[in-house]
Amino acid sequence: MSGRAKIVSGSLALSILLAGCATSMSAKDIRALPAKRMVTQVKLNEVAQCLRNNLGDDTSVVTYPDGRVEIGIGNRTSAGQFDYVYLVSLGVKADGTSIELRKTGAWFPQLSPHELDAETKACART
Repeated sequence: MSGRAKIVSGSLALSILLAGCATSMSAKDIRALPAKRMVTQVKLNEVAQCLRNNLGDDTSVVTYPDGRVEIGIGNRTSAGQFDYVYLVSLGVKADGTSIELRKTGAWFPQLSPHELDAETKACART
């Protein structure tokens, strides 16, 4: 491959990479997406702690006064805002926890959609 072809190929790969990252969303936008729902008998605080421990540093955790917890996975922008790729919403139920997963479809190399599903299911069985 010629040097020019390598540069064009590299530029194309970078453009695709950046385009995938650019499709993350605000909190309001991701909440409007349809959710995959689960229910578990595990208490909310146990599920939340498990997810916090397993999902790493790319998370933003918000606990609301009514007991709900939202765990956002994504990137913090240079302006300090959080761009969501995934959102895990946990709600208190009398017999456990309701879980809602929302995914933007953006490419996020730190955590694939399948890995998020697996981690969430594992924490729901804790």
